[in-house]
Amino acid sequence: MKGVSVEIMGQSLIVSSDSGDEWARTLAMVVDEKIKDIRANSRAVNSVSVAILAALTFADELERLRRDHQAVIVQLEALNDRLSNAVGF
Repeated sequence: MKGVSVEIMGQSLIVSSDSGDEWARTLAMVVDEKIKDIRANSRAVNSVSVAILAALTFADELERLRRDHQAVIVQLEALNDRLSNAVGF
């Protein structure tokens, strides 16, 4: 994989993704925007602290989505069971 140049927190990086250069650019843009938002809304000035806060924010979002996804799966399984019982399977 060759990679693509992106900028996050003013740092140029070469990143690559199995999903392609445009995906890597999009992810870098999302990370950079989150960092800018954190910098604008927090007292953290240290780059490492800002990066850790961004990572925690993304981890929180991911965990909430995982839990929501699992809840949807449980609901779909329950509906599937009810439907199967209703049609006699």
